[in-house]
Amino acid sequence: MKTIVVKIGGSLAIDDSKLLDFVRASAEMSKSCKLIIVHGGGKDINANLALLNEEPKFLNGLRVTTPAIMDMVEMTLSGKVGKKLVRMLLTEGANAVGISGVDAKLLEAKKLEGKGDLGAVGDIFRVNTKILEVLLEAGITPVVSPVSYGEGISYNVNADTAASEIAVALKADCFILISDISGVLDGDKKIIPHLNKELANELIKSEVISGGMIPKVQGALESIERGLKSIHIVGWEGADAFKKQIEGSANSGTILV
Repeated sequence: MKTIVVKIGGSLAIDDSKLLDFVRASAEMSKSCKLIIVHGGGKDINANLALLNEEPKFLNGLRVTTPAIMDMVEMTLSGKVGKKLVRMLLTEGANAVGISGVDAKLLEAKKLEGKGDLGAVGDIFRVNTKILEVLLEAGITPVVSPVSYGEGISYNVNADTAASEIAVALKADCFILISDISGVLDGDKKIIPHLNKELANELIKSEVISGGMIPKVQGALESIERGLKSIHIVGWEGADAFKKQIEGSANSGTILV
């Protein structure tokens, strides 16, 4: 059985029609492969922060996370977003369980250093895959929130980074990042079908790749250096395109190699 890690976020997480399409495709896929879904939820977090009159702040594409914001991040991701996905998967016939990086110390993190003071933003140093392996062997699809375990605290970890770490630790056969953007774009706003480290670094330096796409691409390239064969960055183009992307019969986004 193939092991497939899929990270979802952006508008897919809040667009109910797209999300239902994804969930139905995932429920079907879970019958023939070992599927792990890692989710973000930045738009949900921003909406909830507005209730606290907190203005979201970002540095180098990462969320500045004060203690109050960390509480909201954990409630939103490990609670609302994760359980919504689990509920939808169960309704579509998949057996799913929602966990976070805190559970069984799935994702152990320390404070992220070297990128400015981001507050409670973590850097994963260990992935304890046992809980995922137990669930997968039992035919259960893990739905993972990237909130991670620290010594006595929880850390906010970029969901792309968390998904990359899980994919590497599980030696996943396929790793797909589903984004609002249908792939990495060049200077003419056209999708780059295939991207390697040299070209990626050049595009980051020239600011063609910017904002939240920087950690997405950097995390993907680091994962490739650590053993993954390829990583797909795609938009949601429907269940058929999703299936073909995984099978390798078509490419609607950017494949990092």
